[in-house]
Amino acid sequence: MSQAGLESIKQKLSNYEKALASLDEILEKIKSKRDDEDYKIYRDSVIKRFEYSLEVARKLMSKYIELVDKKVNGQKLVLKKAFEFDLIEDKIWFIMIDDRNITTHEYSEVLAEELVKDIYLYAKRLREFHDVIASKIDEL
Repeated sequence: MSQAGLESIKQKLSNYEKALASLDEILEKIKSKRDDEDYKIYRDSVIKRFEYSLEVARKLMSKYIELVDKKVNGQKLVLKKAFEFDLIEDKIWFIMIDDRNITTHEYSEVLAEELVKDIYLYAKRLREFHDVIASKIDEL
């Protein structure tokens, strides 16, 4: 593996850590904002930070797979390969991708409220992926 490839994936991991920290920060803040007049702003921020974190996770998966196997294109193909390489464990990732895709194409208050509830579980999966991928990168 080239030094440039290793540096590139370490940079993507760093970006992912920043995205997760940002998501965790807003998830903590929204807990106290339920009755706040700015609640919708916080809710929408949770959704956007989730979308961003998921996209950075997918790019990190893709880069790792490219380094250890071959380049894979397409969100769901990357997820399938990620299962093969034991980067992720459950199929909730496909639901996460579907939810992310829905949020970028349509918007409703009901959808936003449901998604925020789900994002707490999704954030847990995103953190679990971080721990796995960080360990695998250390082994490269």
